[in-house]
Amino acid sequence: MKQTALHQKHLRASVKLTEFQGWQVPQAFTDAQDEHHAVRGNAGLFDVGFLGRIEVTGPAAVEFLQKMFTGNIAKIPEHSAHYCLLCNDNGGIIDDAIVFRLSNAGTSMRFLLSTNAVNAEKVLEWLTAHASSGTQISDVTGSLAQLSLQGPRSAGVLEKFLGAQFRKFKPRSLKELTLPDLPLLVARTGYTGELGYELFIAADKAETLWDSLLNAGSDFGLLPCGMASRDTLRLEMGYPSYGYDIDEKRTPLQAGLTAFVDFKKEFIGKEALLAEKAAGVREKLAGFLLTEKSAPRPGGSIFSENRQIGVVTSGAFSPALRNGIGLGYVVSRYAQPGQEIEIELRDREIVANIVELPFYRKK
Repeated sequence: MKQTALHQKHLRASVKLTEFQGWQVPQAFTDAQDEHHAVRGNAGLFDVGFLGRIEVTGPAAVEFLQKMFTGNIAKIPEHSAHYCLLCNDNGGIIDDAIVFRLSNAGTSMRFLLSTNAVNAEKVLEWLTAHASSGTQISDVTGSLAQLSLQGPRSAGVLEKFLGAQFRKFKPRSLKELTLPDLPLLVARTGYTGELGYELFIAADKAETLWDSLLNAGSDFGLLPCGMASRDTLRLEMGYPSYGYDIDEKRTPLQAGLTAFVDFKKEFIGKEALLAEKAAGVREKLAGFLLTEKSAPRPGGSIFSENRQIGVVTSGAFSPALRNGIGLGYVVSRYAQPGQEIEIELRDREIVANIVELPFYRKK
């Protein structure tokens, strides 16, 4: 299995590890529910070095990425980030990624893509196969570490560590900093639904950054967090997970991600998506809330009116809602909030209701 730049540090701390998309990563540092609540109420620090990191540069980078992604890359301002989708010719989702537009170097445009772990090599090959002569593509996953600082008090942690310049740090914006011996890229993005930041640093400086952030967060309730809490946090927000809720067999229209598709521009997969839109989407990804405190499991069948109408793709017990929640694809006419369904779980059928996303909303 692959290992992040912080792997040896995790081993020294005797952290509980797990496998995720070919990587060995922390499952939990203490208790997964405590880590979840820390992010919802205070702050949490994640090692997300398993995510892919790909640099795209060159004078034709904007034009190239405009063709590759469903979103309008040309409208991404310098020093900002956007959630984007990469589709195949059939409109299936190759990956969902964050595209960071860095500072320009003369006439050369600079972008950093943060991809899913399982798709990093596939995305690299796809981009390389379609690249024009004016574009350079580099895999920097091994040389660049990535940390995620999330939670309502994360701004206080970052301000204590880096200074007051982060008091008015707008959503989806990013800063390139040059600290003493610590070049750093900080972006206000995340996967938890909370105020948060992604931090990129040279792999050999990852331990220094990790320790510095935990030290700065000691007065803010900051906890190191693992994959278990990251998954329940994203699921409470209804965010899809690649390999579970989205893949190359599913399109943005089916996954409820149409807002990230700009049909006014050209991109790979556009014609297929337009055809699907005209014909009507047969299945849609929907969120459901169980009437019991059980946790639904991926792969479980979804029923209504004594017939199977879909399948569960993600499920968990929500620490914030104290109930079972899940995502699944269902026949479109059953995807409306308020629809009663049954979820297959351990040879039983448990009643659930389709609900509007996100599951979790701040009071």
